[in-house]
Amino acid sequence: MCTRWVEAAEMDLASIELALAALEARGAGAFDAASCECVRKLIMRAGALEARPRALLAARANEHVRRLAERFDLARAHVERRIDAAEALHGALHVERAALARGELGAVRRALRLRASRPLPLDASAQLARRERCANEYEASSLHLLAAFAVARSVDFVPEQAGPYHPLRIASDLLDRIHSVSPIYLNAQLRRLEELTSLLALPELPGAAARTAPRKQRAVAKGGSRA
Repeated sequence: MCTRWVEAAEMDLASIELALAALEARGAGAFDAASCECVRKLIMRAGALEARPRALLAARANEHVRRLAERFDLARAHVERRIDAAEALHGALHVERAALARGELGAVRRALRLRASRPLPLDASAQLARRERCANEYEASSLHLLAAFAVARSVDFVPEQAGPYHPLRIASDLLDRIHSVSPIYLNAQLRRLEELTSLLALPELPGAAARTAPRKQRAVAKGGSRA
């Protein structure tokens, strides 16, 4: 009876040690080094005991190996699913796949978190479209600001005692209404007014004053004759 206990215990210890070695070859040592060391110490301690306590320690070591294998397989499957999801966005991840094969689950998790924190690479057409969209948004924002500044300046020019029919009050209200409808249209009209202002600021031609003087004199003479 005692011989059968010894043979059974030695057989269990050998199979447990082989199972632990297979798990460590898959990367369980990097996954949970403390559990692997615990199982190894249980096997060493059981080898120094007699048949019955050896069998009890062998059963305990076997339970540790079973739980370690379950936790390692679950964690590995979870990391593998995360790699699959990351490859759908970033393409093949050979480095992370190699680390997963070595059982370096912690390193793979850190690499995936770092990759997820980075923006996705864009191709040339997408980058160009993004730049154009940003430029259009910036131009629209600047037009809105310019229109708002123009309305604010027009309000500042209105005298405090000006009534509702004051020309500056009417012009200010008109600009405000145009701004509420379309700031872009308001900026277009302001640019036209600026062009007219620049044209009015040009000096007159040298012969223009000489040509306009006789016309004014003839107009005055006609008015006197009618009187």
